[in-house]
Amino acid sequence: MDKSWKYITISVAAFICYCNTLWGSFLFDDTEAIVKNKDVMPFTPVHEIFQNDFWGTNISLNSSHKSYRPLTVLSYRLNVIYSNNVLDSFQFHATNVILYGLLCLLTVPVFELFLKKRKHEHIHEIAFMSSLLFTVHPVHSESVAAIVGRADILGSILFLVTLLLYHGSLIQKSVLLLSMSIIVAAAAVMCKENAIMVLCMCIAYDVFQQKRRKRNWNNVFNLYFITRNLILVLSAVVILYYRLKIMNFEGPTFTSIDNPAAFSDSRLIKVFTYNYIYFLNVLILLWPEWLCFDWSMGCIPLIESFFDVRIIFVVLFWMLISTSAYKLLKKVYETSHMFFSDGSIMGVCLMVLPFIPASNLVFTVGFVIAERTLLLPSAGFCFLIVIGFCKLERVMDNQEVSRKFFYVLCVIFAARTIVRNMDWLKEERLFSSALEVCPLNAKVHYNIAKVAADQNMKELAFAEYKKALDLNPNYEQAMNNLANLLREEKKYKEAESLLRKSLDVRPNFAAAWMNLGIVLTNLNKTEEAEQCYKTAIKFRNRYPDCYYNLGNLYLDQKRNEEALKAWEMAVFHRPTHVAAWSNTLVLLDSMKRFQEALNLAQTALSYNPLSPALHFSTANTLGKIQEFERAEAHFLEAINLNPNNALYISNLGVLYHRWGKTEKARIMYQKALKIDPNMKTTQLNLKKLDHR
Repeated sequence: MDKSWKYITISVAAFICYCNTLWGSFLFDDTEAIVKNKDVMPFTPVHEIFQNDFWGTNISLNSSHKSYRPLTVLSYRLNVIYSNNVLDSFQFHATNVILYGLLCLLTVPVFELFLKKRKHEHIHEIAFMSSLLFTVHPVHSESVAAIVGRADILGSILFLVTLLLYHGSLIQKSVLLLSMSIIVAAAAVMCKENAIMVLCMCIAYDVFQQKRRKRNWNNVFNLYFITRNLILVLSAVVILYYRLKIMNFEGPTFTSIDNPAAFSDSRLIKVFTYNYIYFLNVLILLWPEWLCFDWSMGCIPLIESFFDVRIIFVVLFWMLISTSAYKLLKKVYETSHMFFSDGSIMGVCLMVLPFIPASNLVFTVGFVIAERTLLLPSAGFCFLIVIGFCKLERVMDNQEVSRKFFYVLCVIFAARTIVRNMDWLKEERLFSSALEVCPLNAKVHYNIAKVAADQNMKELAFAEYKKALDLNPNYEQAMNNLANLLREEKKYKEAESLLRKSLDVRPNFAAAWMNLGIVLTNLNKTEEAEQCYKTAIKFRNRYPDCYYNLGNLYLDQKRNEEALKAWEMAVFHRPTHVAAWSNTLVLLDSMKRFQEALNLAQTALSYNPLSPALHFSTANTLGKIQEFERAEAHFLEAINLNPNNALYISNLGVLYHRWGKTEKARIMYQKALKIDPNMKTTQLNLKKLDHR
């Protein structure tokens, strides 16, 4: 097959596998990282992106997740700008698919580097097969179908570009290309943290290149080799120092919910459980049938006994690894340099090195298994699988059977990818699919309950939250959300009890403090409620919803100026917070501060041009100062955005009534009453017209 056709085939395969993700929405982590993240919106100063974590929280704060990916966030902002400042999920998903296609294409030249000494036709053939298998592998579904997975895709793209640039610097002995490779590596780290391992990969590739050309190990470590690798090591140290300095040299705070093995007191339990997790990662790569959006909590129970049958898999896994490693090292030290020509060792490096940051070996991570962390390791895995197929062909002396089996495997993987992508189109399907893999995972039940609550399926929501708490009695987020449901049912005492229990588990839980404030407000414990709101803000200073609720409390207490200041903070932190804008405009209107209200309305509408509530409030204020034409325009826009809102239509009738356009007023009153016949004020206004 012509080389250009191979690239076309890979591009088409990537599109076929992931075109069904284009119609997905923002779901799961996308909500926090994109929809609720003001750094994604153009009105936020660009420099703030470089001060905040991936989720929009200042990275220096204790509440920060400490994931620093400013270039990924910038890519989201470009999507928003290109969509005229609107969150268009189609465009976000399309960008992911395009970037994934680029990643798949980049694997071809990288695999060719690993195979440089083979016969020319074998280089392109093996590289193509490896890239094709990588393209259709179902484990990538999370990275592509979830918009937050772009961090992994961008990091992987720049990882491979760094490797290609470094290869160029070796061939041309170019300081410029070496410098460019380091700059791109730094950019990769600002897309996804694990990309720092590309500098280790470059060192491994350098050794590989040198040994491939020289038989004697003594000739490998020459002055030029030592110098450039010292530069790589120093660059890695500088990048790591800068990365740690940004977060004040403080790591993220995780709990046993996120990674149970990390919090075990027994070293043996940790060792056995972690090794079982490594085995599961390899198993997922081999046969990606069991895929789950979250593997935390009870998904993988700890191995706490020598009689746990899973230890057998750990032992067999390490027997296989040890045997393979022994043969590999034996060839490295005893066989001629031609061993390095088949690239197997680079395949192992590509599989292992990018996985190390997710392995809990260097530092504790906040997950058990994360399929997105297998994106780059799967490239090395696919490369090794294809080399294995080629060796099998030589043993069988039957290329046709082997190739048919390979392409059947590709078709099976592609079909599994397409089916898995369907799970990522809707949250309810994503969470339900997880039950088949991890029925003991409290987080799965928690997320099913969240979706059920959003769809007003209260009975299911109550049942699933209670199931989550049965599985994990200290699951503070489930307590918080269940308390919110109880509050909606006006069971304030039960809600208060649950919220206080959740705060016993996690005293810095800002959302629980805010929700406790709401419950206490309903119980008329306003002084304590105010303190709860302030405590929530102390733990999460950028908390627009809490400022909004605090403003509502002040409004109830007739503390109007304090209410205005609280809402001002809400819209400062989230300019798209329509409710805070709306309350501000209504209060200013009631205080007869009409011009101030109109000035703020203009600002509010610049951020929220499609908000009917803001157009409605603006129209009411304009009507009171007899700016009838401008008021009419805003009423009509509000009605256009929300055609079935009887109040909007009725108030437009009032405007026409005051304006002297009685016939238009009559039409609006009648239209409003047709939607809501119980509007007493509208009925009276219509009678006044009839008696004129």
